[in-house]
Amino acid sequence: MPVYEVIAANESSKYTARMGKAWDDEEIVKLLQSIRKKKSIEDIAKEHERTIGAINSRRRDLAADYWFNDKRPIEEIMNFTGLTKEQIEGVIRKRTATKECLIEDPQDTSPDMKDIIPLLKDIQKKLSIIIEKIQ
Repeated sequence: MPVYEVIAANESSKYTARMGKAWDDEEIVKLLQSIRKKKSIEDIAKEHERTIGAINSRRRDLAADYWFNDKRPIEEIMNFTGLTKEQIEGVIRKRTATKECLIEDPQDTSPDMKDIIPLLKDIQKKLSIIIEKIQ
């Protein structure tokens, strides 16, 4: 049994029944339908047996997917997720920054092994000379 399930079972007053569980397609559809019906986030969280934070996190994930994968306009994403324009732009900025960190810098001039091996051999030679002098 995963740790989050043990915690949730032992502290049921603090944690929701679905804490840590993956979202399936059916649950995502249900979430989007609830948002479209303008239900409160608190009510949606209760229906899904998840925290308000989990609901908001899923909304942000969906917004990012709609923007990056589906190329949807922000106004449409606002309607789907119930997020404000500023919230969606924040998600986009954060994900863009994360993606940029993962992309290798084409200007990276780090040496590769063929450049390092001669340096290591030179260091080894100098260390040998030092060791001979010490002994």
